[in-house]
Amino acid sequence: MSAPRPSRPAAGLLSRLAVWLLSVVVCLSAAGCAGSSRTEADYRLKAANTAEAAASAVGTARLAVEAAGRGKATGPYLSVLLGEAEKDLAGAEQAFTSRQPPGEAADKVRDQVEEALSDAGDALARARIAARRGQVTESGTQVAELTKVKERLDRLGEQLS
Repeated sequence: MSAPRPSRPAAGLLSRLAVWLLSVVVCLSAAGCAGSSRTEADYRLKAANTAEAAASAVGTARLAVEAAGRGKATGPYLSVLLGEAEKDLAGAEQAFTSRQPPGEAADKVRDQVEEALSDAGDALARARIAARRGQVTESGTQVAELTKVKERLDRLGEQLS
């Protein structure tokens, strides 16, 4: 015995539901694409927010590396936390770099932010690699580097806002 076929009104409802769902998917996909910032001020604000988000990720990593150096966190825990900090940084970087700078002055801002984000990513990667190698007791170098990068991001965020 075959399944009953939907009545014509039910089929129409299913068709409208499918169109609605497709519309939602298209809208959500389009919302994920970042466009240009219309003004220099708007772009600077987005750059400042990015620097602040990056500074937060680096600051969290620095605190964890300090704790591990004092024997208050294990290497595996530190490794996971540093990996998450790298993901947070990468997300902030991707959101910012997908923005189109509105003019030449914004190009300079973009260069400054991208350089600071790259340095932050490098510092986080070195700290993660050291943690995965079990070198948590030698954390002084990573703490100093993460502190320097965080301070740079903090200054950049303040300068741009």
